[in-house]
Amino acid sequence: MDDGGPDRLDQALGLAIRLRRHARGLSQSALGEAIGVSFQQIQKYERGSNRVSFSTMVRICEALGCHVSDLVAEVEQLDIGAKRDADSPDLLTQPEAAPLLEALAQIRSPGVRRAVLELARGLARES
Repeated sequence: MDDGGPDRLDQALGLAIRLRRHARGLSQSALGEAIGVSFQQIQKYERGSNRVSFSTMVRICEALGCHVSDLVAEVEQLDIGAKRDADSPDLLTQPEAAPLLEALAQIRSPGVRRAVLELARGLARES
């Protein structure tokens, strides 16, 4: 957070919330209504520009049908991926990151998800 922007962990939590919300088919408005905040507040949580308090995270998890530990595990995975190459730009802030992860999360077959990952890795090696 040296540049005054959102902390990478807050961004990772926001992305994990967004992915879970999309997987459940909820709009930002529906999630906001379920936890008692506006859709604009959900947007800020998902961008990482506003931090999520623990009590709010518990309410979000209840609305999304998951445990806090599930969300924390996803944050750890997303953050590890973002820290893998310290010289590259923050992966979570790339404009394509969230839509790509959302699309990948909607693929039910683990084999197809692995194939998409291998395709992306192959394309990355080519460029």
